Amino acid sequence: MLITRNDRIVTWELNRPGQDNGLDIATFQAMESSLTELEHEAQRLNCLLVYGGLTVFSTGLDSELLKICFGDAAIFHEVVERLNRVLDRLEALPFISIACIEGLCKLGGLELALACDLIVAGESAMISDGHLAYDAMPGGGATRRLPPRLGYSGSLRFILQRETLTATEACKRGLVDEAVPRGQAPLRGKAIAEALSKRHPSLVHGIKTSLRAAAPRVPTRREAEEFQRTVIDRLGSR
Repeated sequence: MLITRNDRIVTWELNRPGQDNGLDIATFQAMESSLTELEHEAQRLNCLLVYGGLTVFSTGLDSELLKICFGDAAIFHEVVERLNRVLDRLEALPFISIACIEGLCKLGGLELALACDLIVAGESAMISDGHLAYDAMPGGGATRRLPPRLGYSGSLRFILQRETLTATEACKRGLVDEAVPRGQAPLRGKAIAEALSKRHPSLVHGIKTSLRAAAPRVPTRREAEEFQRTVIDRLGSR
């Protein structure tokens, strides 16, 4: 992953096109290291941009890493927990994060985008959940972060009917915030970031914090897991 900084703007660019920008251990390490710096430098930053390529944003966990995970449940659990910690830290940043989607975006790639504050998608985008292809439920936060965007029934349809949305369709449904012409998502994200960079960071941070407090709250992963355990315990006591 390439990480650059220009004044108050930091950019993460997923740079593994031959592996569909799969999230491997090295990518996790780069994100974690960058997040530590971003959290330390937060008071001087206004925006984080997350890019993929023009044909693929990200298709989630790296294929080789998935093979290892499918062969060892303990490793799979550890990797999913690590993904959630990264995305929760990304979501908690006090400044604005923008995902710029072109091409394929599914599985953990979608969950990465959902952890950002804003999502801009180009018309090349093909956005889906994708977990049912593996007979699995989303483990990286999609079940927590989709409902504020799509609503309950919309999230059910999107996941269970295995929908794939274009940028225009996703924008109409509320899954993405802006649909732009093919190839323009990175440029539009950069334009938003540059406009934000003209404002004092404390103002940007304050507005985000205030809006987050008023918006429907995304439950933490621990809360979601506790709810699931409660449901299972209730069913088992019948």
